[in-house]
Amino acid sequence: MKRTQSIYQWKKRGVKSDDYHKLYEYHMSINNCQLCNVEFDDSFKNLRCLDHDHHTGLYRKTLCNSCNANYKKEKQKLKCSNKSGHMWICNYKCNRNNKYYFSWMYSRKIDGKLKVKYCKTKTQAIAYSFIMLLKEPY
Repeated sequence: MKRTQSIYQWKKRGVKSDDYHKLYEYHMSINNCQLCNVEFDDSFKNLRCLDHDHHTGLYRKTLCNSCNANYKKEKQKLKCSNKSGHMWICNYKCNRNNKYYFSWMYSRKIDGKLKVKYCKTKTQAIAYSFIMLLKEPY
């Protein structure tokens, strides 16, 4: 991928940088994955990926595609300023049979008991959250 295409994709995915060209040069100068040390090549498994913090948008590591897909990231709670406005919704990553699945999780304590619901889409999680707010307001 060319420099301008890479930088465009990074910006689209939320990567933040004061100097994208400097970040690109640094990222491209790394020859091995910073987790498993595999050498980067043109195979899909060993493609160079830029890992970043999804809250801040800041660069963390340069990883191979395999490590980037399997790298354990903490649950990233949605901020209250998001479009849904619900602080009880977060995205959820689970591993079943060595395959990773992403879903949305609603979790809230109601009368001292933790209520958890997994949803396939963010829209379903928001709808469930509204239903729970109607049933059990603050």
